[in-house]
Amino acid sequence: MTAIVATERLTKRYGTTVTALDDVSIEIRRGEFAAIVGRSGSGKSTLMNILGCLDAPTSGSVAIGGRQVDYTDRSALVHLRRTAIGFVFQQFNLIPNLTAEENVEYPLLFNYRERGERTERARALLERVGLPERASHYPAELSGGEQQRVAIARALVHDPLIVLADEPTGNLDSKTSTDILELLRELNRDRQTTFVVVTHDRECESLFDRTIGMVDGRVVA
Repeated sequence: MTAIVATERLTKRYGTTVTALDDVSIEIRRGEFAAIVGRSGSGKSTLMNILGCLDAPTSGSVAIGGRQVDYTDRSALVHLRRTAIGFVFQQFNLIPNLTAEENVEYPLLFNYRERGERTERARALLERVGLPERASHYPAELSGGEQQRVAIARALVHDPLIVLADEPTGNLDSKTSTDILELLRELNRDRQTTFVVVTHDRECESLFDRTIGMVDGRVVA
């Protein structure tokens, strides 16, 4: 399989005393549904932030879609985030004064898509995640699970190469958490979109193609 994301000897240091990532080399293959697991402070979120071009490594390299990421080129990083990467966050990060449909459409505004296409894509994805009747509702009118489904639809609306989900079930009850992870897996299979999910939910590890374990900034499995 083709690697969608590849890191080589990735290191991230804060000052002279804290090493958040230490010589991390991994490959995430096209269409893979991969989990990153580890205790708090193991480096999971730091790795996700670097893969998502939200932070820069101290040393080492990252390739996305076969091309090396230049972390000194701000405009190139913005372009990557807008076109190649989808994000799902623990806190949902929906815009409170936009409806569910408008939240899903939002990334397409920056990709200069026509209004009709934005609306069509948003409605199709809201239906796919089981929320067609909630399109006109605001985030405050939705449950936590519904908000996360909207966030998932938003992450997929621009057909990214990879979706990075950082603890997407961290604010949800156990039943809703399982439902959300199963939905991500279904979307992975249906759309062949690559997913990397940071999770502490060991009970759902069987859903993943592969689990990448981290301890003290290093990959251990």
